[in-house]
Amino acid sequence: MTTRELLYSSHSVLGVLFTSPPWKVFLYASAAACLLLLLPAWLLHLHSIPTTSDNLGFFYTYHWSVVYPIIIPLLLAMAVAVSERMNSCVVQLIKDGRITTRPDRNEPSYAEALSRYLQARAKKLVIIAFVITVIVTLADTYDLWIGFIADHVPSSRNPGWDTAFNAQNWGGAYQVQNFSPGDHYLRFKLGNLFFDVIAYLFQGTAFFLGLFWVGKFTLYLMAFARLIGGEDASYQFNPLTSDLDFCMGLKPMGVLFNNFLSITVVLTGLAFLKRLYLIDSGRGQPFGMYLQTSFWNIIQPSKDNPLPFPFNHFTEFFRSGCWGIDGLDVSALIAVVFMTVPIVVICFLPLWQIRTLVDKRRSEELDRLQAEHAEALRLRNYDRVQLVQYEKQCLEKANIWPNGNARAKRYLTIIFALAAGAFAPPLLAIVLAGSFSDGLVKYFKLIFHSRTA
Repeated sequence: MTTRELLYSSHSVLGVLFTSPPWKVFLYASAAACLLLLLPAWLLHLHSIPTTSDNLGFFYTYHWSVVYPIIIPLLLAMAVAVSERMNSCVVQLIKDGRITTRPDRNEPSYAEALSRYLQARAKKLVIIAFVITVIVTLADTYDLWIGFIADHVPSSRNPGWDTAFNAQNWGGAYQVQNFSPGDHYLRFKLGNLFFDVIAYLFQGTAFFLGLFWVGKFTLYLMAFARLIGGEDASYQFNPLTSDLDFCMGLKPMGVLFNNFLSITVVLTGLAFLKRLYLIDSGRGQPFGMYLQTSFWNIIQPSKDNPLPFPFNHFTEFFRSGCWGIDGLDVSALIAVVFMTVPIVVICFLPLWQIRTLVDKRRSEELDRLQAEHAEALRLRNYDRVQLVQYEKQCLEKANIWPNGNARAKRYLTIIFALAAGAFAPPLLAIVLAGSFSDGLVKYFKLIFHSRTA
């Protein structure tokens, strides 16, 4: 069964995209970004808008000029490659006998059942992804369109290339230099509007494709857990008890998990970087200055702080300046929320379902081996006793997560930390510090145990 037949049989257009060679997807997406974003920005003189504090031109807005021509095409190419991995994982697990049809069931192959499961939910997935995309895009841009209609952008939206027609009214730290629509204000305004429509349609398309693919991967994981889990399941997972990789024969799925979690780290990282970019931008202070002042205050707290060490350092995390709320673009923050919450929920819920299923099957196999061990001892079949003991040791050492318990924990910690930081940057440091301190405690306990043993 091909990747198109397994995952995208109900998607005529999207199926072509997500089953194309990854390098072609990267090149075409990058070329589209250059032709639809970079070139028009330059032709419409929106590429450079110098002000007294920063350059607000499109070329200098790196979460647009770098992310869409390079990062987004790379993520799409990675998603295409992982789609192929999703198919090969199913094929390999069936070939190795890790997933089989239950003896008392007359069902089609597991691959066919998985394909039918995805087909039944294909239309709903597209509708949900489209609706969420529309809601997020409207939330992110509603005040922009109000500005074009009223000929004055509301203060809720921070200055930028998308409101360049209103540059003369920015004021404050954003006094424009060598930039003016001149005598052709109406023409410039229409050009600005045209480019904004193209840019945010491009952003919406990228957001939709990301939601669609993440949703498809979620359904894939849910199908895996549902089809082989529970008493009424038609298929079963058969752990490899003598697996020297200590993953019970699920190594193909472990590689798939690593690929997906790597994409997730990039996505949540982008959300975190966008959050930093938005911090205090309304007051003309780039996030580099925010990082410098905030972390310096944490290292060297204010003398007005009455608390003793180390509490005076810790409380700096919760000052309003450290959270970077002042001047925040609320509409863009909504977009950050929708970039973060779904991906975190997907990482924890379906993946945790599979972890629970694997843990249950391992416990069942250990009980079976324990019974075989007792029976072999009763029959004095010592060769069998040694073999069963070896299999038990492999199972007891086996990782519950197919990609390894330690690696899964590292991935999920980083994802959760970046997602928390996208809401409030200080939470990133708190989550990472908590995880690091937990590791240090375990490390010192291990050293103490080894020295006293």
